[in-house]
Amino acid sequence: MFNWNSFAKHFLVVSLLCMELGAQDRPKDKIKNIEALAKQGQTSVIGISAYQRDPDVSVRLAATEALIQVGGVSAADALRTSCEDGSAEIQRLAVAGIVNFYKPGYVKQGTKAKIGAVSSKIMHSNDEQPVIDPFVTARPEDIATIRKVLLNSANREAKLQASNALGTLRASAALPDLYPLLRSKDDAMMLAALRAIEICGSKLAANETVFLVRDFNEKIQNKAIALNGVYRNEAALPDLTEVFMRGRTPKGRTAAFAAIAMIALPQSKGAFELNLDNGDGTMRGLAAEGLGRIGAKDLEPRVKVIYKDEGSARARLGEAFALVKFGNLDMSEFTPLTYLFNSLNSAIWGEYSGSYLKELSRDGMVRKELRGKVATATKSEKIGLARIFAAEGTSEDREALDALAHDRDADVSQEGIKAARTLSAKLP
Repeated sequence: MFNWNSFAKHFLVVSLLCMELGAQDRPKDKIKNIEALAKQGQTSVIGISAYQRDPDVSVRLAATEALIQVGGVSAADALRTSCEDGSAEIQRLAVAGIVNFYKPGYVKQGTKAKIGAVSSKIMHSNDEQPVIDPFVTARPEDIATIRKVLLNSANREAKLQASNALGTLRASAALPDLYPLLRSKDDAMMLAALRAIEICGSKLAANETVFLVRDFNEKIQNKAIALNGVYRNEAALPDLTEVFMRGRTPKGRTAAFAAIAMIALPQSKGAFELNLDNGDGTMRGLAAEGLGRIGAKDLEPRVKVIYKDEGSARARLGEAFALVKFGNLDMSEFTPLTYLFNSLNSAIWGEYSGSYLKELSRDGMVRKELRGKVATATKSEKIGLARIFAAEGTSEDREALDALAHDRDADVSQEGIKAARTLSAKLP
């Protein structure tokens, strides 16, 4: 005889088991499991990776976030799989996660970051791009993966994230992949490509951007102008001169003159000399800067007179730079080199003086004078010195950097250690 009570009990047990198994398959339960795995650290990478191919996009996104949270080499390896995901959001986050492996903090972590969209999790900057330290080298396989996203992704936002990432990682090998973006008519793409080229490009790469010196978008135009100045691309001089003479905006004309002063060809001497009397302090400073670079010693007496009575700090920095280029290396009180050095303490002008001192420090005699200041320098001056020696130092500067790396001030010490590592990476 059929036993209805026994059947009902078995049916209830099977039903409950099916419900439990079904619950385990629900996306929210998988996500909870992923989050629990992430708390176990780097040993959980294999377990988290199992969810990277899940049919539910929210589960795959959670797995990507968890891998970034866990960090480490194996997690970065696994993120390359997520870079191939069909979801643009996952691609973007995975690319950013690989960058985060080299530059911690590139992807925001914590409760607030989990609430926001992917865009809010990734480090952003309108004009300046975050960059890995010079002594850090991204692995070729990671660069190759990000290049694939740039070239093959069907999503604009993923491609944009990839182009930004290549700049951050100083991926000079990827420059040919960035050039087509310059003609894309997509302003964000063009700016991302320009920023990446500025970071890891060359004079040859700058040549690819010359046509943008006259672009109608002021941001793109000014970035292209600055880039050609940074790489001192002589081929851009005709276009830069045209913008300087007949540019649409004062800002564009000033940017063009700054680039012309960086390139500093002898044929620009007349423009530099003429603008020594310009009513704008920035233009006076740039004019003096250009004269210093071309070595116009015949104008040194005039620059000295202007420098003595100069009322604009910006102009005075450029004039001081020129006088040091002319050979005024004395670091006694009130001299041009001392003025540039003391200006490292200025919140407004410290960046300008630091840039000038870096260039001047290509001269070993200037670096010798600066090394003599390490012991008595202020905090801002010491940080500036560390950056100068990192950029232009030789083996002669190792002892000075060692002193900065062991400074009592934690900020100075940190900058000194970073500078020492940068210098060591450059030296044989």
